[in-house]
Amino acid sequence: MNISDKKLHNYGFLIAALFFCVFFLLEMFFSSWKISQLPLKVLLITIFFTAGVFEPTHWVMMAIRKRKKNAKYTWVRIRTALFILIPWTIAFAFLRVWVEDVTLIWGRRIDFTWYYMWTAGTAVLFMLLQVAIYEGIYFFKQWRTSILEAEELKRLNLETQFDALKVQIQPHFLFNSLNTLVALAEFNPPKAVLFTKELARMYRYFLDVSGKQFISLEDELEFTRTYLSLLKTRYDEGLYMEIIPADDLDEFVLPPLSLQLLVENAIKHNVISQHKPLHIQISFDFERSVITVRNNLQPKKNIIRTGAGLAHLKKKFRLLGLPEVIIDQDPGAKHFTVTVPFVQARVQLAVAG
Repeated sequence: MNISDKKLHNYGFLIAALFFCVFFLLEMFFSSWKISQLPLKVLLITIFFTAGVFEPTHWVMMAIRKRKKNAKYTWVRIRTALFILIPWTIAFAFLRVWVEDVTLIWGRRIDFTWYYMWTAGTAVLFMLLQVAIYEGIYFFKQWRTSILEAEELKRLNLETQFDALKVQIQPHFLFNSLNTLVALAEFNPPKAVLFTKELARMYRYFLDVSGKQFISLEDELEFTRTYLSLLKTRYDEGLYMEIIPADDLDEFVLPPLSLQLLVENAIKHNVISQHKPLHIQISFDFERSVITVRNNLQPKKNIIRTGAGLAHLKKKFRLLGLPEVIIDQDPGAKHFTVTVPFVQARVQLAVAG
């Protein structure tokens, strides 16, 4: 049922014209009109009446749809359309009968009451049928789109979690983590215990957020601190991080692993050493409801940059109905900045829907 609005309009107009042509033919048959009066007058009245009923209904439905697109507004669209179209259709039916009665288009006066009831009833019936068909097709399209988007979001969630987990369990990460742990166990046992706990906490978080669309901003930031702490143990003075503190973070939510992906992206694409330290800053803007992750640019050479991680993140936010993820890197810029939105926990269901 993938019918474009243009095709629906064109085919609908032809069907409406055929419907009203049959209507007028029946009307004249039961009213004993002369055969010689039929062809031209029926054609003219059919076109006039079709344009007066079908076109306004089409226009109103399209106008309401632009303002209320979501499937959850189906009944709102129908009620609004009927509130506008029923009075118009009744008035237009009255106009048709009045014009024919005054102009004596059929050569004699007509039974005004009978013709008006017959015309108004048929016009309203057709208008209701048109509204039902338009909304039925649109609802099916919205339902199909929502199913496809849900599947796409599920796939992106799995890909994001898999990519994040893959980065952490790849051989060189485990090798570096084990080397760090061995060194700490020999020279700083208390710190080795802390390192092990943080490593376990990181993997526990991966399991906890599996399948979730939103996570508390407080939990996401705590996980990011753990992740940065592990990286800090490895890079020492080559990595500096600044998280500007904020209150009441548990009142807000965002998609899980968003901040971790941005930190990972900065680590992956930039040189990190004591002589060229990488600075990562995480800050909050509650007026705009955004988090900004910013790092200085010192790109690694001979590294393939696919941009898949950030592309997945942007698509994920779009599918969840969140504001756009903004990436800021002007030519010649010294810093790379990504701004991601968050929402209040009490409205997360509305956003997800």
